[in-house]
Amino acid sequence: MEFLSPAKEASAEYIVKRSRFIGTASPAFSESEAEAFVSSIRAKYPDATHNVYAYSVGSGTPLDRLSDDGEPRGTAGYPVLDVIHKRGLKNVVCVVTRYFGGTQLGAGGLLRAYGKTANLALDEAGVMKYAHHMLMKIRLAYDQYGRVQRELESRGCVVLAVDYGEAVTIEAYVRNDDTQLVSERIMDLTSGKAEISVSEGKPIPFPVQ
Repeated sequence: MEFLSPAKEASAEYIVKRSRFIGTASPAFSESEAEAFVSSIRAKYPDATHNVYAYSVGSGTPLDRLSDDGEPRGTAGYPVLDVIHKRGLKNVVCVVTRYFGGTQLGAGGLLRAYGKTANLALDEAGVMKYAHHMLMKIRLAYDQYGRVQRELESRGCVVLAVDYGEAVTIEAYVRNDDTQLVSERIMDLTSGKAEISVSEGKPIPFPVQ
């Protein structure tokens, strides 16, 4: 399954009525990763008035979480999460830090400020398309390596490492949907002599066309 997520961690600032808003966005692929990111931003800005956040993580139906962090309910975390949803992003976390400037913004002003700051941060982060890959480990003879290497390249697999020992051992990321086909092709190319194991992998990014 493919999904869109930020290409990198990035931040942006927005100032309104002397209140300083700092948005920081990043890819995050689990709840623990998103929570760790939120904690890191809180540690970076310990004297901030508020560190509001929202994230949407996980495969399949995403897990959504948000926090107004002391702002009036629904005026801070919700607009950040709304921006994430409107952009069609998954596996993303965004924290908007606020330094209060002395002037109340009102509910509408807060909604606009938090939403705008989240948009600015996500603009800076850019976007990549991700697809989940399984980790495939292949052990084969040296005279079979060239054929298997070309097969992996032709399928768009991402070779992580190659170990040249008594035999060649390749570690490669293979798209979930291609795992069985690639395994069958490698067994055909090696006359059934390759040793293949498949384990849980991770999402791999590639540019949006």
